[in-house]
Formats: sequence, C-alpha cells, structure tokens
Amino acid sequence: MTSRHKKSGEKKTGQDKKTSASEKKTSGAGSILAVGFVLMIFIIPIGLCFYTAPAEPYTTIPEDPLLTAVHQAGAVICDTTNTQWDVPGATGGKTYVVSYDCKNQNSANTITVQIQAFDSQESRDAAVMMYNTMTVGKGRPTGNLFAYRQYLIYVTPPNTPLMKSIGVELQKMKAPL
Repeated sequence: MTSRHKKSGEKKTGQDKKTSASEKKTSGAGSILAVGFVLMIFIIPIGLCFYTAPAEPYTTIPEDPLLTAVHQAGAVICDTTNTQWDVPGATGGKTYVVSYDCKNQNSANTITVQIQAFDSQESRDAAVMMYNTMTVGKGRPTGNLFAYRQYLIYVTPPNTPLMKSIGVELQKMKAPL
C-alpha cells in the first residue's frame, strides 16, 4: 500500500506541476492580450494619422498654388483675408472664399479655403498630427486638411464638387521631385 500512495502522490505532484505551468501560460496570454489592447488603442490610431494625411515633401514655392488651381478649375476668388494660425511654425497665410459665381454664392458652389505656410517640414507635419488627434465637435472642425509643399490647406465644407476640381488641379501642378 505504501507503494501505491507514493505513486499516487507522485501523480499528484506531477499534476500540480502541470497546473502551475498552465497558470503561467495563462498569465503570459494575458500579457499578450494587454499588449495587443495597448496597440489597438494607441499605436494604430497614430499610424492611421500618417496614412490618412500622407506628408507631401516639404519644398518651398514662390507663389500661392491655390490661386492657379482655382483659376484652372474655372472658379474665382470672391474674398481674401490674411490669416495667422495659432500653431508653432505657422508663418501666415490667407483665407479665401472661392465660388463659381461670386454674385450667387451658396453651399453648393462656394467653399472657404485657408492656406497657411510653415517654416519647416517638422512644424507642418506636427500641425497635421495635432489636427488628426482632435475629435470632430471637440476642437476639430469639419473640413478637409491637405499638405502641399510648405503649406497646409484647410477647406470647408468638405468634399464638394468645387473642392474636388481644385484638388485635381493641385495634383496636376505637382512637379516630380
């Protein structure tokens, strides 16, 4: 009988070892799950910021590209005001009211375009990241933000036919670098 007790005692010890090993695996799986959760909450949204607003190479150009694109799209600038964004590196810009018909402006044929120049690629890209981290309705206005050379261009209302036709013209003006 004593030999049976030893064997069954040995089996219990072996099972105890298996149980503690599976507990270690569970805690390892919990760690992996926690790391995965952190990636989903923090890392993936930051990556999407870069994906949704890919940075245009930073180069300076002497003229405002919007003026040329507006005219090539068949629209006119109805009003212009000087603008200075309150973000680091912004060096000034303009706000334009653009329409196909200045005498008959409505939401279907009129957009507001803000264009702001930046002193470096880092400051321009930091402004894009700051914009992308805001939530619509909580600091982030509705509109489209584009990086073009040393400029950030912000257009409201978003996704109008006029904005799309100006965007096509801006794309045509991109010179291979």
